[in-house]
Amino acid sequence: MNKKFILLVILIIIMITGSYAIDSVAYPLKVKGNVDLIRNLESSALKLEDNLFNGDEVETKAESFAAIKFEDESSIIKLFPNTILNIHTEKQGNKYNKRSLLTMGELWARVEKGTGKFEIETPTTVVSVKGTNFMLNINEDGTTQLYTFEGEVFFQNKITGEAEAILAGQKGTISGDNPIIIVPFDPNEINELQSEFINEEYETIREKVVPETEKERTTPTAPGVIEEKKSDSSSGPFNMGGGVGSVMLGEKTYTQIRLMPELTFGKFGLGLDIDLMIDSNGNVRTEDWDSFEDYVNKIYYLRYGHRGDAFYGRLGGFKSYTLGHGLVMKDYSNMLRYPEYKQIGIQLGGKLPIAGMTAEMFTSNAVKNEILGGRLTIKPLSNMDIPFLNDLVLGGTVAHDRNQIKGLLDSDEDNYPDYFDDYPFNEDWHDEVDYEKYDFWEGVYFEFNPYSTIENFEAWFDTSSTIDDLRNSPFSELGEDDITVFGVDYEIPLIQNPLFSLSHYAEAAKIDKHGMGFIFPGFYSKFLIFQMNLEYRIYQDDFMPAFFDQLYDEQRAVIVIDSMGKKLPISKEEYRLTDMTKSHGWYGALTTNILNFLFITVAYEDMYDDDDDNSRSLWGKANFDTKLIPKLTKAEIGYTQTGFGKLTKFKTANAIINGTLGYSLGGNTQLIGSYQERYIDLNGNGEIKGSEETITSMSIGVEFRF
Repeated sequence: MNKKFILLVILIIIMITGSYAIDSVAYPLKVKGNVDLIRNLESSALKLEDNLFNGDEVETKAESFAAIKFEDESSIIKLFPNTILNIHTEKQGNKYNKRSLLTMGELWARVEKGTGKFEIETPTTVVSVKGTNFMLNINEDGTTQLYTFEGEVFFQNKITGEAEAILAGQKGTISGDNPIIIVPFDPNEINELQSEFINEEYETIREKVVPETEKERTTPTAPGVIEEKKSDSSSGPFNMGGGVGSVMLGEKTYTQIRLMPELTFGKFGLGLDIDLMIDSNGNVRTEDWDSFEDYVNKIYYLRYGHRGDAFYGRLGGFKSYTLGHGLVMKDYSNMLRYPEYKQIGIQLGGKLPIAGMTAEMFTSNAVKNEILGGRLTIKPLSNMDIPFLNDLVLGGTVAHDRNQIKGLLDSDEDNYPDYFDDYPFNEDWHDEVDYEKYDFWEGVYFEFNPYSTIENFEAWFDTSSTIDDLRNSPFSELGEDDITVFGVDYEIPLIQNPLFSLSHYAEAAKIDKHGMGFIFPGFYSKFLIFQMNLEYRIYQDDFMPAFFDQLYDEQRAVIVIDSMGKKLPISKEEYRLTDMTKSHGWYGALTTNILNFLFITVAYEDMYDDDDDNSRSLWGKANFDTKLIPKLTKAEIGYTQTGFGKLTKFKTANAIINGTLGYSLGGNTQLIGSYQERYIDLNGNGEIKGSEETITSMSIGVEFRF
């Protein structure tokens, strides 16, 4: 059957099925005027038929209003003009806890009793209710005012920690670090337009199709981070994305047409990545469609549930994957060379019915199963009424690479690494001697053996040491070098409340046949707009933290040139661990959200050996919320460098730079530019010079989404 016809049928089925998918937490009851739905930093007009998901923002413009109802039918929020609300819910037992973020503007809310916690957070305050109705507004000077119409509302200042109950008929005011002011409010403070909107009643304008069993499921959190309890889909039940651009493979340039449909139904999610590479003659690159693995690689992800559910699983790409507290595997990615080189990984996990146990398994490539990982946790004292210790979590982690040498890139999958392949993008050709020089050696052979046969020549050609010296090397001749890292850890929550949380943890890890590393003590805290880790680390000789890190796929094996000019592969274990001496020092990481505009994560490690020599590492990433910048749809940049003494060079073999910019072309179309640099020290001189030692990946194209 024609392959293009098969793809068309698949897409039609997905689109039809997508119309029945439900995975929302709220929906609009009323939309009046200019109201935007912001999802993954992309904006579109909010419509009554839309579903709202965790992480969605609803923004009302001037003279515009919106009313929103949560899927459990317990609560309604009405947004007045010039208001921005970020929606979030979490399931606890048979109730849904709602904690939404009011960035600016004014809202009214009605909450039924006994339906779970309901909180509205602003940049400076937290409002908590169990059943009432109230109005909340943020003035231009940052002052927050709360009007309680029924019952009582818990009003807390995030800066000072002061909290008060605002009773019916009272108004509470919070300004900076000043005390909370509570006074009776005058009904005339609520103007006629506000009162009319508050008192409007709405009937559900669409038929609800959420089955009763579905109301018991755990809903996903904000889209974008695959390792937490978050949705992969950047839209609702069905989402179609894609792009048009160009890509270079070898010395040949192709026009790339990419379709990326995404489908959510219940706890299931499916994303496809279907790209057509078209050459200058209008022909589709057949190498992408001639094997079963090619079709498997069209899966971007297939998931059920999320980490933390009773059962969850994911098949596809992993941008950032961590096990434990990071000494074993931290921020590993099987998408470092994506989309030119795709890997389909698998994550499976869930809860076990014994002492709060959880288990998880991982492989970076479901076809090759070369990089494997797993984790097991248990709460041994969960049934005992012992403060702190009843929340103690013990964990064990393991990661294994069956053969680091397989990290050498093999673009055409012909079992010859690109370094030893004269034709790295042709799976039928790999050895210059085999193809271009065959006729030459045939002529030489028969010149000296005129009465021999072609069979004799072929036997000689396949076994001759003269020819062997000229042949390239397949993986089977490069040897194998496996590596295993395993660790144990514990964690104890110390303080848990909405304004401040603090946990203590520790971890020990060992690289098989090498040294050990320790985190003790380690602390994690969340307060105000910050999340912070602080750890004291101790490393023995031959140990490095996060052996399986973001750059691991690039560093599994490298090529060095010996004194005779011969290219030799060596593993990360061989060229990195031998230089590691015992050390000790501090590691810290800080994540912050500055005015919901700039999201920054910075991590720094500073280690000292016995001679007080430093080994430092730096990680940094910045994301900008582009809704405040006209036409800009995406802006992010990241930098990583590990194992340096002084930060005198930004280009090293252990560094990576990447960034992305997006520009709206109108509607659901945007121009996207991406850039990445990685580095290889081919001659081992510690300097990155020349184009051969800098691996640059740059793309620009048009993306669409509907």
